[in-house]
Amino acid sequence: MATPALVACASSANAPANSVATANQRLTGSWRLQSFAPVQPLDLPLQAVLAAELGQLVVTFNQSQFTAVGPGVNFAGRYVITSAEGEQLQAILYDPQGVGYHFSAQFAANLLHFHIDDKPWTGVGALERS
Repeated sequence: MATPALVACASSANAPANSVATANQRLTGSWRLQSFAPVQPLDLPLQAVLAAELGQLVVTFNQSQFTAVGPGVNFAGRYVITSAEGEQLQAILYDPQGVGYHFSAQFAANLLHFHIDDKPWTGVGALERS
């Protein structure tokens, strides 16, 4: 028979995995880019890409894979949720070349507020569930 201490340890060990699974489930689906504010000004070509994609770019997450499709963007990659707690998650998005972009995000109703930590896309933004 398991002691309460062993049951508590097993439950707490499963909590992070369950939190990541829950966050992954909540992230699954299509999201439209509503806003993005870079920390540093983007160069002119990246500014043009961003301007064209606001309100148009749709990012779809499904089983550790993502697609990003918009007027000037069409690519796929993979993602890994590294941690999650409550409404927040930490993840790494890998582009088609395997370059990782670290981001944190917070669910808020039908929005996902995010912060990207890696250049050239360091900044904050929001995705809205489509």
